[in-house]
Formats: sequence, structure tokens, C-alpha cells
Amino acid sequence: MRLKNLSLFTVFTTFILIMWGAVVHNTQSSLACPDWPLCYDQVFPLMEGAILIEHGHRLLASFVGFLTVLLVIFSYIDRKKSEKHTHLFKASLMALFLVIAQGALGGITVIYKLPTIASTSHLGLALFFFCFIAYIHHQASSLSHSLKIYSADFKNHVKNNWKPVIRHGVLFSMTLLFSQILLGAFMRHAGAGAACGLGPNSALLCMDVSTWKASLWPSLGPSQLHMIHRFYGLVVFSVVAFFSLRTFKFFKGDKTLRVASLLPLLFVTFQVGVGVLAVWKNLAVVPTTLHLAGAALSLISLWKLNLMIKDVESSFFIGNSHSFLTDVVDLTKPRLSLLVMVTALVGSMIAPDKINFFKALLAFFLTTMVVIGAAALNCYMEREIDAKMNRTKDRPLPSQRMKPKVALIFGLVLILFSVPALAIFINITTGILALVAAVLYLYAYTPMKQKSELAVYVGAIPGAIPPVMGWTAVTGQIDIMAVTLFLILFVWQLPHFLSISLYHADDYGAANIKIYPNLMRGVAITKLGIFIFTAFLFLTSLLPTIFSHASSVYTNTALVLSGLFLVYSAVGFFIKQDDVRERQWARNYFYGSLFYLPLLLMALIFFK
Repeated sequence: MRLKNLSLFTVFTTFILIMWGAVVHNTQSSLACPDWPLCYDQVFPLMEGAILIEHGHRLLASFVGFLTVLLVIFSYIDRKKSEKHTHLFKASLMALFLVIAQGALGGITVIYKLPTIASTSHLGLALFFFCFIAYIHHQASSLSHSLKIYSADFKNHVKNNWKPVIRHGVLFSMTLLFSQILLGAFMRHAGAGAACGLGPNSALLCMDVSTWKASLWPSLGPSQLHMIHRFYGLVVFSVVAFFSLRTFKFFKGDKTLRVASLLPLLFVTFQVGVGVLAVWKNLAVVPTTLHLAGAALSLISLWKLNLMIKDVESSFFIGNSHSFLTDVVDLTKPRLSLLVMVTALVGSMIAPDKINFFKALLAFFLTTMVVIGAAALNCYMEREIDAKMNRTKDRPLPSQRMKPKVALIFGLVLILFSVPALAIFINITTGILALVAAVLYLYAYTPMKQKSELAVYVGAIPGAIPPVMGWTAVTGQIDIMAVTLFLILFVWQLPHFLSISLYHADDYGAANIKIYPNLMRGVAITKLGIFIFTAFLFLTSLLPTIFSHASSVYTNTALVLSGLFLVYSAVGFFIKQDDVRERQWARNYFYGSLFYLPLLLMALIFFK
């Protein structure tokens, strides 16, 4: 009960914190305290005016952090009661990590005088934390009451008419809405909030300053960015409305689910309405803040609806929750593809030259197409191998939910379109890099995995090319910093792959994939390799400093992160003749590497 109540209070407090943050920005109080984490070197400065708004926001954020610590403590005390309690403890630890990262990101926005990317990321992470705490509350609530009893008619209706797209549509709506919020934040922080003019005449159309006429598509970049936000908002509204009403219609036998289905539509309608009002009222503080409030409530209501529908799935033992849409997503290997896309984005963000926003957006979009196209073709080529491994046998092709030719056509179309498009619309260097990465991944690394343990080194090459593509998309050339990015990603992948090969050694062995752990004395060789390559990573992470492309703050961050990583890589030497502990260590190293890389790249972005 205490976890349920505490998590609910944390959800409410986080919402207030997000709204307060909006007030900070809308009243231009963001730099009222020019230092961080103190304000004019004081914990409690004279709290009035803009300082009250800005420092009050920081104090409330600290309180949310304190509440998160309490969640960790209480969930730790209860962790042995059941598997769900253990899960809640792990989730609370993740929430603590998120709130610490959010605080650090808030500090970066102040120290570096509100860079657009940092400010936008600050809001995005806040909303992610908001949803994550809501998830903890939902799970904690399920501990304090028994499963809901549904009527026989409702059960029969759900079992006979269930379609996975019901929940997946809600998740899709949520994803679009989240991206729309980030686009809006980017637009505001980039100074394009008033780019289409203010007042009643600009509430619906955009005042083109080059002609001083109202239009739907102005000629200047900031105004175009503003209108993209509006147009995309209409798309998001339509999608949310469609899936909300569809869900409302489906759950006709349950009032709670029907109300939950309508809430996203109600909130997103409110969001659009106050968005128009904000422009009408010259970006006044109240409607502008309420615009974000509507967005946050729309997001959290969609997330809550998704969790409720998932509970219905669990209650009725609906085993097959796959749809064609989710199978297509699975085909793209979303987690791996997302990481690769992030590294490409990092390359473009740290490049020294400026790039047109729309060209940058096009470059990222085309790079994404290359990545997911290659992933789809890899799934096609490895469908028989995937069928032999427990962790991959449920993918669309080995499970035979999707015909192989669908994956083949999907992947080929994406690759054949995106690679030439990168060469034509971005530059030839980026196009060539995309082609090299795709060819190496599909025709060197993929077939080599069943022939030699050296495949890991070949596979690291295409995996390290995307950040270079991001760099060349901006600069048009490969220079020393582009090579540095390549080396960081290349070296990072080696211990990353070795750790997962140790953790999933049996799976790889069943599929006849050649990995070091399955050789004679292979475990010892793998441990040594992880340590050596982590040591190389320690050195490689310092290259941006050596080449004068990063500040001392980045250097210190890299030293701490890489040092901790190196120490943990050596722990494996002290675990002997214990398969369970060795694999647990490898698993922890693997997940640690997934935290290490984003943190290092974030430091490179913000402290260059």
C-alpha cells in the first residue's frame, strides 16, 4: 500500500514539476540563477521574482528525487515478498537513474546557457520519467488488490473479437504524440514559437514575413518549422482520435476502460485548443503552459490505457499479441537500430559546421531507412539460424508469422531507395559510407558468423560507420574527428559483443555461430578479450580531448565512466569455474555497456 500511495504522489508531483518547468521557460526565468546546482552560491537565495520561479523549480526537482529515493528504499525492503516486488525494486532503481540523469541534464542546460538540444532533451526525459513512475504506480496498485472480475459477456466478447492492433494502436498514438511534444519543444527553444506571428490573424495561418501575407507554407525556415509542428499536430490528433474511439467502441462492456479510452481524446483536444489560444494570446504564460499540460496529460492517459489493456490481455491469457505492424517493427530490430540511429545523430550534432534543419532531418530519415533496411535483410538471411535460438525463434520469420519474401522486399526497397538518396540529396561521401556499411553487414559479417570467431571484428566495422555518416552529412568529408568517432564505436562493440556471446553461449552454439566462449578455454579467452578491449576503449574515449575537440569536463567524464567500466571488466578474472556467476557478470557488463555509450556520447555533445 505504501508503494502505491508513494508512487501516486510522485506521479502527481512530477506533473507539477513539468508544469513548473514550463512556467520557468514561458516567463524567461531559465537563467535567473546563472550557476548550478546552487543559485548565486546559495541553497536558499532571496526567493522572489524570477529567482523564485527558477530556483523553486530546482527545489521541487530535488523533492522528486527524494521521493524516488524513498521508492527505492521501500521497494528494496519488500523485494523478497514476490517476483513482482523484485521487479518493482528494479524499476525503482531505473527511476532513480532517470531522475539523476534528468538533474544532470538540467544542470547542463543552465551551464551552457540553454542549448536547444539540451533543453528539448530535458523535457523529453522528464516526460519519460513521468510515464515510468506511472508504470511503477500501476504495478504497485496491482499488488494491493485482486484481479478484476469481468462479466461473462465481456469475456466472450474480448476473446472472440480481440485484435492486437487495439493495444498497438494506443502505443502508436503515444509514440506519435511524444515525438510531437519533442518537436514542439525544439521549435520553442529554437526561437520559432512566434515565427508565424502572434495574435488572432496568426492563430491558424502563418504570417510570411517575406510577403507579409498569411499562408499555409511560409518561405523562411523557422516559420516552416513552426508550421510543421502545427501540421504534425493535426496528424497526431487524428491518430489519437481514431484509436481512442476504436478502443472505446471495443470495450463496450466495461465502463472503466471506456472512460480511459476517451481521456486521451479529451486531453489532446484540450492541447490543440490551448495551442491555438496561446498564439492568439501572444504566447501568454497561462495558455502556453496549459498547452504542455494538455500534452503531458494526453501522453500519460495513453500510457495508462496501454497498461490497462495489457492487463486485459493477461487476464484472458491472450497469447498471441502479434500483429503485422508489430512484426514489421520486430523485423527492424528496433533496439539495435535505435542505438545505431542515435550514434548517427551524435555524429551530426558534434560536427563543427552548421546544417540546414530540413537537410539534417532528411539525412537522419534516410540513414534510418538504411539501418532498418539492413536489419530486415539480415533477418531474411538468418531466418533459419534464428529458428534454432531461444531468444530469436519468436521473430516474425522463424515463427512463420511473416513470409520471407515480405522481409526481402521490405529490406531491398529501403536500401535501394535510401542509399542513392543519401548520395544525391546529402552528399556522395555519406552515400558511399551507407553502401559500404550495408554491404559489409549483409555480405561479410552475416555469412561469416557461422564460419569464424573473427566475424565479431568484421561486424564492428559497419556498426561504427553510422556516426561517421552523421559527421559527413554535415561536413561532407572524413577528417580526424570522424575517424575518432569510428574508433570509439568500433572498440566499444568488441567487449559488448564478447559479453553477450558469453551470456548466450548455449544459444549461439545451438545455431552453430562461431564465438570464443565455445572454444576450448574459450571462456578465459573471452574474459581476457573483454578486459583488453575495455582498456583500449578507455584510451580511445580520450581521443576527442587529444584532438582538441572536447573540454576538460568531457575528459573527466570519460575518465570516470571508462575507469569504472575497466574495473568491472576485471571482475571476471576473479570468477572461476562458476557458469552462473560468469554469465551474470557478462550480462551485467553487457547492460552496463548500453548505459556507458549513451552517457559518453552525451558528454561529447554537451562538453565539446
